[in-house]
Amino acid sequence: MIPERYTTRRIRARYLRAMQAIPLPVRRSETAEAALPFDLAGLPILATETIDGRPVRFSLVVGQSRFRLTFKEIDPSLIGHVIALDSPSPRMVVSEPLHTEWALANERALTARAARAWEESTKHCER
Repeated sequence: MIPERYTTRRIRARYLRAMQAIPLPVRRSETAEAALPFDLAGLPILATETIDGRPVRFSLVVGQSRFRLTFKEIDPSLIGHVIALDSPSPRMVVSEPLHTEWALANERALTARAARAWEESTKHCER
């Protein structure tokens, strides 16, 4: 009879030997895949675009059809949100009063880039 304190180790060892014997398909790539970057709020950054000489990050608000817009090198970094990306006419909501003038002057470019990034990152199923 095997002492009780060794059963877990032996079962684990047998399981690892069995798993190593199975030929599992492994996808290999020449270069490492780039990890998805995250902003300071913990949202994934799906696109970065330089608009009017300022780099802007487009972060996905998970579970919603909106992007959070932030500057990469300017403080305060928050610009606002582009909402209703799943509709034909997305809108921009400016959150930071200091960036209102710049955001309104570049609203068309910001919403167009957000719509393109949304289209590139979503999958469409047609039945």
